[in-house]
Amino acid sequence: MTVSVVTVGHVAHLTLGRPEVLNAIDTATCRAIAAGLDLLEEQGEASVLIVSGGSARCFSAGADLKHMRGLAAEDLRRFIELTWRCFDRLAASPIVSIAALHGYALGGGAELALACDLRVAAEDAVIGFPEMTLGSVPGSGGMQRLPPLIGASRALELVATGRRLSGAEAAALGLVNRCVAPGQALVEAEALAAILAARPAAALRYAKASLRASADLAPALHGLISAICHQEPAYNANVAAVGHNR
Repeated sequence: MTVSVVTVGHVAHLTLGRPEVLNAIDTATCRAIAAGLDLLEEQGEASVLIVSGGSARCFSAGADLKHMRGLAAEDLRRFIELTWRCFDRLAASPIVSIAALHGYALGGGAELALACDLRVAAEDAVIGFPEMTLGSVPGSGGMQRLPPLIGASRALELVATGRRLSGAEAAALGLVNRCVAPGQALVEAEALAAILAARPAAALRYAKASLRASADLAPALHGLISAICHQEPAYNANVAAVGHNR
């Protein structure tokens, strides 16, 4: 099984399941991630998703190079496009996602983490984009998602040099949201997920949508979102509770 998906309450876990190859990403992995997202959105129970490396020694060491070497030119192009669509599918999902990073998160593994909305990394995690040292560039969304997080200049430096960051260094740059002790990334991601899952699902979903909206659409979208959220039972219950406590 390349990927497993389990939901408990409003929190879902999408766990990569190729420990024998350090969770290297191949065609089957991409298709399984997309299928898992389809299932979660269809069920409508989860408002938060944790993406993790499971029992492997790392989150993901990147694209499966053995798999890629076996692809003809046109098939290789299709695989690269597939990884792009898969990761973009995750980024565009209404479910808020958290990447729990331990061990290596390199190349395509780092790009998968960037496609998540939030990232929690262990101090000793190793994050990097080695593609240029192999004569290529990140091709699964990393070039687009990295600059807004750390700035264009730092993004170019990391990509061009292939320098690897520890979890602590990544946190200092703003590449990850939280940095924790070794072995605690998943625990911290679950704690953060519990906080988010306690929020009204519609408000959380629309908050993510608002951040992706253009400046021209934002005012109208915010008005629509606020109107919808105010009709939610959870919103009215919270307002009543606040008024009662004053």
